[in-house]
Amino acid sequence: MKSSIRSAVATAALAAGLAFGAAPALAWDTVNWTWTSTRTDTSTNTSTSTLNALPTGDMAVQARQIYVGDVRAESDATASVVPTTGTPLEATNIGHVESGAAAYANVYTAASEVPLSVDLGQYHVGTIDPTSGATPTIADPTATNANYAYADALIADSANGLFTPHETSALATATGVVDATASTDARAVSNTASLELAAAPAESLTGDPTVGYVTNALMSADLTQLSVGRTDALAVTSVSMANVGSFTGLDRPIASASATAIGNLGTATTRIGTLDLGL
Repeated sequence: MKSSIRSAVATAALAAGLAFGAAPALAWDTVNWTWTSTRTDTSTNTSTSTLNALPTGDMAVQARQIYVGDVRAESDATASVVPTTGTPLEATNIGHVESGAAAYANVYTAASEVPLSVDLGQYHVGTIDPTSGATPTIADPTATNANYAYADALIADSANGLFTPHETSALATATGVVDATASTDARAVSNTASLELAAAPAESLTGDPTVGYVTNALMSADLTQLSVGRTDALAVTSVSMANVGSFTGLDRPIASASATAIGNLGTATTRIGTLDLGL
């Protein structure tokens, strides 16, 4: 490459010298080339499988849950362990104290193995204030979505003072525990809904995966949740160890506390099973 370029340049210079006489012939001994190249290869593969719904049954749910008022749950536990032999306790024979409190307003669960259709409304407000003088709002029965319309009516009534905000609380305590482990769990929930469709595994139409499968795994859900108020959870644990010789081998925490407060919770799960790909 260097030789060819050098010859080409020298020839051009010589031609110029012959043509003009006074111009000297020029040649370069070294010519360096630099290549900057970026190469991109793109490969796209597309695989398509079709799931066709072929219901063998149907589960249809239309429900409305309304809770008016406060929800409170409290749990208190304590213990004091005194060794009868006078010797220190060991990790293998330490007692355990549990305290749990759960406060729920509206709870709904649905499980099916065939197509599932759910139309559900959950509403939680506080107590009625008879001194408010407010007129209850009438939900439009012809509304496209009746659950939305009812929720809007309750929001208006709460804003007008007809309903007070709810107080939903859970308190779990395990205090003053001596020479034993302890755990507390407090859970306060206003509205919760759990929907699960666990259909049988989809079946191949012809044995050829590219043709498609048939399945019962079909779910449709319209879920409306309204919570006007406050949700609190508190868990308290206190433990003192005075007569324990060793904690070696202890398989749990000495003290634990768990608190969960939820306003609205909705989960929907669909399982189609394993597909036979014919591999």
